[in-house]
Amino acid sequence: MKLGALGVVTVVIGVVLSSVGLVGIGAYWVVMGAIAHALKPRLRTKVPEGQAPDQGNFLLGVVVLLAVGIPSLVVGILALGFDDGDEAWRWLPIGVGALATFFGGGSGLLYALGSGITAAGDLGGGPPTVPATIWIRSMQETGTFVNERPRIEFELHVEPDAETEVAAYEVTKKATVPFTALGSLRVGEGFRATVVGPEHPETMDIAWDQPVSGAA
Repeated sequence: MKLGALGVVTVVIGVVLSSVGLVGIGAYWVVMGAIAHALKPRLRTKVPEGQAPDQGNFLLGVVVLLAVGIPSLVVGILALGFDDGDEAWRWLPIGVGALATFFGGGSGLLYALGSGITAAGDLGGGPPTVPATIWIRSMQETGTFVNERPRIEFELHVEPDAETEVAAYEVTKKATVPFTALGSLRVGEGFRATVVGPEHPETMDIAWDQPVSGAA
């Protein structure tokens, strides 16, 4: 049931039972339901293939869920506005609050962990500045997704451009791949990239929009 409709039903029940707590939390849900409906075009904007969800819109959705969940939990757990005749109904805001807080807090935590995974995989040894071509020797799915993009483990042959005088090297690296590049992921194919070098082999910035055909 949508939040606004649930709020209306809760207000009606509260009026029948003369429950200030139910009327108050129901009215709050009606308001939050109207806010969520107004924000729907932003919260449900379709993400173009190959792009990560917009951070602002994602965090806005988390905030809306927490704004519903936390006050509902407070009202239910503290039995605010409830008396002995209607105290059993406080489990309604507790249930709604628990669900909203779980999904909002869980989504925010997963987003933060995903950002941390990306950063940990791509940083180290300073910024990559050496132009190179990376060639795929093998690859396998890890079963992990970061911002809905698959994270894949690659065995790569890294071939810095000749003028850099940096030696070629092999590396095993996990990388988060945009959907637009999945069609170019084949053993023997490659991508342009900038790397640090063999002293920090995993640190690189892969140009997923610049595939290279042919084997190294």
